Amino acid sequence: MKFFSIAIVPLVFAALASAQGPCYNQADPDNGIGNYCYCEGNGLCYTNPQGQCNPVGTQINCPE
Repeated sequence: MKFFSIAIVPLVFAALASAQGPCYNQADPDNGIGNYCYCEGNGLCYTNPQGQCNPVGTQINCPE
C-alpha cells in the first residue's frame, strides 16, 4: 500500500492537472465577477488562488 501512495497518487494528480489545461486568468467586471481561471482542456472555471491559474482553485460556475 505504501508503494501505491508514493508512486500512483502523484501520477493521478498529474493526469488530472493535464486534463484541465491550459488554464487562463479571466475576469468579467461588467457582471461583478473578479478574477477566475478558465481551463480549455475541460471547459470549466475555477477560483484564482493568489492571482494564478497554476494550480487552479475550487471549481465554480463559469460566467455567461
